[in-house]
Amino acid sequence: MFKDELIKELEGIQERYEAEISKLLSNVPETEREHITFSGLSVKPLYSPKDIAEIDFSKDISFPGHYPFTRGLFPAGYHTRGLHIRQVTGLGTAEETNERWKFLLSRGANALSVVPDDGSGNRADSDDERVRGMVGKGGVAMDTLYDYETLFDGIDMRKYPVHMITYNAFALACYLAIAQKRGIDFKELRGSMSNSIRPEIECLDIMEYCARNVPLFNAGYLDMRNVREGGCTATQEIAFGVACAMAGCDALIERGLPIDDFLHRITWFVNASPEFFEEVAKFRALRRVWAKIFKDRYGAQDPRSLMCRMHCQIYAPTLTREQPFNNLIRSTVYAMAAIMGGVQSLHVNSFDEAYAIPTEFSASLSVRTQQIIDLETGITKVVDPMGGSYYVEWLTNKLEGEALDIIDTIQSKGGAFKAWEWMCNEIRNAALKNQEEFDAGRRSLVGVNTLVEEDDIQMRAFDTLQKHADFEALFEYSPSVAEKQIARLNKVRRERDNGKLARAKQELINTLTDERNMVPPLIEAVKCGMTRGEFAQIKSEVYNQPGEGPYLCSPTSVLA
Repeated sequence: MFKDELIKELEGIQERYEAEISKLLSNVPETEREHITFSGLSVKPLYSPKDIAEIDFSKDISFPGHYPFTRGLFPAGYHTRGLHIRQVTGLGTAEETNERWKFLLSRGANALSVVPDDGSGNRADSDDERVRGMVGKGGVAMDTLYDYETLFDGIDMRKYPVHMITYNAFALACYLAIAQKRGIDFKELRGSMSNSIRPEIECLDIMEYCARNVPLFNAGYLDMRNVREGGCTATQEIAFGVACAMAGCDALIERGLPIDDFLHRITWFVNASPEFFEEVAKFRALRRVWAKIFKDRYGAQDPRSLMCRMHCQIYAPTLTREQPFNNLIRSTVYAMAAIMGGVQSLHVNSFDEAYAIPTEFSASLSVRTQQIIDLETGITKVVDPMGGSYYVEWLTNKLEGEALDIIDTIQSKGGAFKAWEWMCNEIRNAALKNQEEFDAGRRSLVGVNTLVEEDDIQMRAFDTLQKHADFEALFEYSPSVAEKQIARLNKVRRERDNGKLARAKQELINTLTDERNMVPPLIEAVKCGMTRGEFAQIKSEVYNQPGEGPYLCSPTSVLA
């Protein structure tokens, strides 16, 4: 990247500088002299052209919108493709969540996201004993098409992309059924769902159906944000996600889908952690690794296939109950790293999430955080503003190299689906090391293990706000949510045409038995009033096993 003459000239200057630094730091403890990043990388106090001398600008960096997309997916960055402000929402009932959606849109959000309640993982109806105490808790209760219609009431499905935090084909079927009822062509729908790529038939059916019928919907999802919060490093976040994508692509190619028919509709859910420069470099390295892997190893030709699209949510484990207003500052810094790194959409966690689901007040501050960064700081006015930094370019290269090594290790074990347990063990080891660093005081968390205040002035201010008559109280779960939801569920059951439903169920059973794509008959079944739990029961009976359905292999655990 630099002429040999310059590198040679710098060697002497750098040697003198390093000797000077060594002398200045001689009395500083070694633990304070060396900085270890959040992912365990050892970094120096200063970087120079010598550290990135081997970089080939045209091959490794290039320009925004050009292969390998290190500097961003689009030539003009946020000038032509503005940041999507997409806050996660889920407030007990569909009515409450719909109301919060409309509130966020009124404050400037331009994309939507919905999270189901804690019971959704059981895929059981809200009156099932398995979800007692979980209905409407931690998210919104959704049992039938009627719930989804309530959720989307007054929402322009053509205008606002929606992300559904679920990997259940039932949710997709309800979404598409509403579009049909409104006369909306599936080709006009933009959105995504947390259909994390995994060795399971339902996942692949969703991806295949959307690739053929809902071309603007991102049906493949690499949920590495939650894996990162589970303890993995930045390099593992890149490598494990890419490896899972490769395994999913192999499975879809076996179904007869060309790589360029679906690859551009796989999106990432990434994390922005406290290590600012490492995060900026991570997003750059991820785009480069994605482009190179799928061009060189899979022969993807469509430039869109080589563009790694990312939705980012900031790192939650460092958002503390202690000194809660510090979380506003943390969230802002993490969000800046994500935007400087060129993500497509962003969720900024609210400062009070260590206590409860965000209030309108705290949620609006999360939206305003992104708007202030966009409109007041100038950060979005320059594409890849950290590009060219000796440190950031070195970090980008370092993360890319380590990630590629991990990917090769996974491939040598038969690919991600077969290396599942190995990856889980690696995450556990990284999490343990991270916790040990914190416990030993080598990693600081202000207000928790450093700068602790016995008389927490922030807590007193927070408590005062909570007690003020005009201030919105923290969200509290109410058992009445379950009562309302069960009543609505029973109403749907009473009023549906059971004859039509029986025929729709049988068609779905036949489809699953014949190993055809489940989405078309599922759309018809939800329109006939089939519930989420009934769909899960049918799958369990057809596949003759509890859970999600047949696996392409037998992972013993999951990544998130």
